[in-house]
Amino acid sequence: MPVMPQQEHQDLSEAVQKPKETGEQAKNLATADHHKANPGPVMAENLGQPASKEELKKRAEELNKK
Repeated sequence: MPVMPQQEHQDLSEAVQKPKETGEQAKNLATADHHKANPGPVMAENLGQPASKEELKKRAEELNKK
């Protein structure tokens, strides 16, 4: 004999099968535009001149004196 679900169980099964989406949940989903937002590498600006090896060694010695 098949078991006939009661009304209580039907309401519960509908709630489980069809979750309600809130506005916040819909906003958190990524779209195709989100993945296209920043194409390519990031170019840094105003980094200054790179330090020479001698300057880096002197600075490392000063920092390691403690």
